[in-house]
Amino acid sequence: MSRMRAASLLDALGIGAIIAVAIASLVILIAPSIIVVIISFDTRAYVAFPPEGFTLDWYRQVFSQDVLVEAMWNSLQVGVTVTALCILLGVPTALVCVRGRFRGTTALSVYVLVPHMVPGIVLGVAVLFAGALVGVGPSIGLQSISIAVFVLAVMVRTVMSRLQRLDPALDEAAANLGATPFQNLRTITFPLLMPAILAGSVFTFIEGFDNISVAIFTHGFRDRPLPIELLAMVQTTNTPLVAAVSGVQILLAILALAAVSKSIGLDRVND
Repeated sequence: MSRMRAASLLDALGIGAIIAVAIASLVILIAPSIIVVIISFDTRAYVAFPPEGFTLDWYRQVFSQDVLVEAMWNSLQVGVTVTALCILLGVPTALVCVRGRFRGTTALSVYVLVPHMVPGIVLGVAVLFAGALVGVGPSIGLQSISIAVFVLAVMVRTVMSRLQRLDPALDEAAANLGATPFQNLRTITFPLLMPAILAGSVFTFIEGFDNISVAIFTHGFRDRPLPIELLAMVQTTNTPLVAAVSGVQILLAILALAAVSKSIGLDRVND
């Protein structure tokens, strides 16, 4: 009996330790973002915590300064372009990796993952040099391509995970009913893959909008995205305007995830 009590006590202590570590991890991950958002409402003209008052003036300045508005527009263009490229390239790649009937499908899936494992700075320099060799200078286009290469694995892996869970009997039933392979993709496979495609699109858009490690080497001088503009601001100013710009980026990421959760539910991505 004493051994059973000791085992139960050890189990309880283990579960308590796991819960404590999980809570501490969540606090470490979330607390910095919460502090930044709180600072963005401070009435003082310098960064300090805790704030002394509440104001929305810093957010008004974010949307009233032409430089920041243009940077947001550039980031939106990059985010949309990266998302489009990842959908056009990632979904067919995932289909080939899962449904392909030739040797090398495993190697292809690993090959797609390699750029995501390389540090973004290394990839940014590599794309910059590659663009120079073919006469393409830093621009929104080069930035979009480089980030798309960097995050393509996110789309591929998300769609592959969903595709591997689909019942193969659906394809067999469609074929028995006379459906062509294209009709099968259009009417059965793609609708079932839509939750994964939408989730992958959100993640790639957020990465395209917020990426700095790749963008710092591939953005154009006149096409600076918001993260690069924020980096320049941090080096030259100490006002809560920097926190307000960060708050806008955090809000955009939250809204994007909330939209996916509301429309399809994050729990349906891999169902």
